[in-house]
Amino acid sequence: MSHILIVFLVVAFLFRKPLGRILARQFPDREKRHRVVGTIILAFVLVIAVRLLALFWK
Repeated sequence: MSHILIVFLVVAFLFRKPLGRILARQFPDREKRHRVVGTIILAFVLVIAVRLLALFWK
């Protein structure tokens, strides 16, 4: 599962300019766009934190 996240993050990094253009078109309001990106980043951080907690819980 973690390798899928790493591949997804690498692809997102490589295509950050086109993804930024798509987000800019979808959310023309800068504040709303930043809120959406922040929510996505927060979701990734929460998933990684829960996985680390589960790993060290045993």
